[in-house]
Amino acid sequence: MDRKTEEVVGRKVVLAAKDAGFTATVLLAPIGEARKTLESAEKLASQLVRQGADRKSFLIAVGGGVTSDLAGFVAANLFRGIEWGVVPTTLLAMADASIGGKTAVNLGEGKNLFGAFHFPRFVVSDVQMLRTLPLREWRSGMGEVLKTAMLSGASMYRSLTNTTPSKLQRGSAELSELVGQCARFKQKLVRRDPLEGGERKLLNLGHTFGHALETSAGPRKLRHGEAVGLGLLCALEMSVEQELCRPQYALEVRDFLARNGMKTEFPGTLPSKRALEKLLLRDKKAAHGRLDLVLPVKPGTCLLVQGVDANEVATSMRQYLASTS
Repeated sequence: MDRKTEEVVGRKVVLAAKDAGFTATVLLAPIGEARKTLESAEKLASQLVRQGADRKSFLIAVGGGVTSDLAGFVAANLFRGIEWGVVPTTLLAMADASIGGKTAVNLGEGKNLFGAFHFPRFVVSDVQMLRTLPLREWRSGMGEVLKTAMLSGASMYRSLTNTTPSKLQRGSAELSELVGQCARFKQKLVRRDPLEGGERKLLNLGHTFGHALETSAGPRKLRHGEAVGLGLLCALEMSVEQELCRPQYALEVRDFLARNGMKTEFPGTLPSKRALEKLLLRDKKAAHGRLDLVLPVKPGTCLLVQGVDANEVATSMRQYLASTS
């Protein structure tokens, strides 16, 4: 767990393990996307070995998406794989990052480029833990909730977009229901397509665009969920351009982001078209200068469009983002 989480629940985890007949040692994970690196993974793995970990050890990630990504990556590789579980403490982790078995660290060239599929034995979420979540982290997590609502269908989408911001705040009953819907939807797709060979690719809605923007801006200016929100707007813009969806759909999503205090403009100086193209081509699903994109049609319906020219995507993104700044 990271230091902030350890201050709140560290002792409780140790005591709970003791009550269950186990011995637990708390190791601190680094805070922030910028430190989700091979160096951090090596440090954590070395600490585990020095603490006496072996192939029978069980690693529990308590924290946000960075913690679960890093811990899962270590669990996938230490002793060629040990079992692990997740107790997510952020909205982003509860709604998305902790579910699905994707583990990874970042490289200098982009996010999550070095990783493995390694499924946790359990994911235990308690939305009451979100009561102390910083507002910006709540907003970041809401980007992933919105993505799932757009994929899930009209019922969840309308439930989310028609709920007032005050009722979506941390720890509310409305948020608890939405987190459960996100988890169930992703779990359903992952069970049918565990290694992302087909329909699981739909979960990348907003992410090909968003990862490029996130890498360009850096984690201080643009959190992951904030970048996903901007990526959703870029995806909707391309859909409108190609007459795949109504302009009203794009306006609704932009309005939701704005009403909830989420980013609708790129922070800072826009990257050049060439820089955007290079970042897009670092996407794990890019091949031969072309991209696989998930484009929204209506709530519950998206198209997976394969072999899209990266230059075309960069042009569309830059034109749209320039028009909003």
